[in-house]
This record gives sequence, structure tokens and C-alpha cells, in this order.
Amino acid sequence: MTWAAAVFWLSGAIALAGAVLAVGLRNIFHNILGFALALVGVAGLFLSLGSDFLAVVLILVYVGALAIAMVYAVMLSYPLDTKPEPRSVPKVLGAAAVAMLVAAALYVVVLSARFQPAAGPPETSAQWVGYRLLRDYVLAFELISVLLVVAMIGAVMVARKARMPKEALKPTPRMVG
Repeated sequence: MTWAAAVFWLSGAIALAGAVLAVGLRNIFHNILGFALALVGVAGLFLSLGSDFLAVVLILVYVGALAIAMVYAVMLSYPLDTKPEPRSVPKVLGAAAVAMLVAAALYVVVLSARFQPAAGPPETSAQWVGYRLLRDYVLAFELISVLLVVAMIGAVMVARKARMPKEALKPTPRMVG
């Protein structure tokens, strides 16, 4: 086995382990850490396949996204000293069945696909994509990021109100005046 193959399989194992941790653990903070591990494994797969740009972008973009996700996860999670609600066995079995069907469908699609080797250099380069993104589409890029942050803040507000007891939602004299 060559070093490239060993790095590929190790990165795949890291990505798979991170994905299992991301969906299998009960603490949301640990789920996010498992997701981060899965992304590191995927970045390793990109590196081993010669796609350095995608690996670096994956790490750079998702490091920021995970930092924000962790803040929201901590804001939305129940305190650690409260007893977690039991999981619904039918929901877990249904989710596992859907995941297995999707995995089987992807397996069939990948096996039946015929990938042709590239005839020459790509028509676009990473430099060209970055140049166009930061020159022609910078406003759209920034507006999308602002929209996503506002949507996350709205989701936090809705989730907080849904978890609050009904007595806490009634206006008090201090709140009204």
C-alpha cells in the first residue's frame, strides 16, 4: 500500500468516525465536535485526491461556521444538569432505515456511473473562481452571510420562546411600562 492510499483510507476512516460521533452522541456540543472531525477527514480526502483548494476552503469556511454553530448550540441546549428526554425508538429506527436507503441508493449510483478522465486542464481555475467571487459577486456573497446569521438569530429566538414556560411569556408590569 502506498502512502497516498494509506492517507486516503485513514482520512476516510476519520470522516466516517466523525460522522458516527456526530449523529450518535447525545450532547449537542459533542455532536458538533464529531461533525468537525468528519470535516477534517473529508478535507484529508480532498488532499489525498489532489484537490488542495477544496481542502483549504473546507477547513477555512467550516472553522468559522462551526464556531458560530457552537455558540448557537450552547444557547439552544438544555443545561447539562437536566435529565435528557428519552429517544423515541420508532423515530431512531425510521431514521436508520432512511439513512440505509440513501446509502444504498448512493452506492448503486456510484457503481453504475462511468467517470471519464479529464481530457486536459480544467476550463476554470481556483484563481478565476476566487477572483470572480470577490470582484463580481461580493455583495451577494456578503448578503447571503448576513441573511444566514439573521435566520440563525431568529431560530434561536423562536426556540427560546417555545421552551419557556407559559408564565414567563406573560407580560409583567415591568415589561409593559
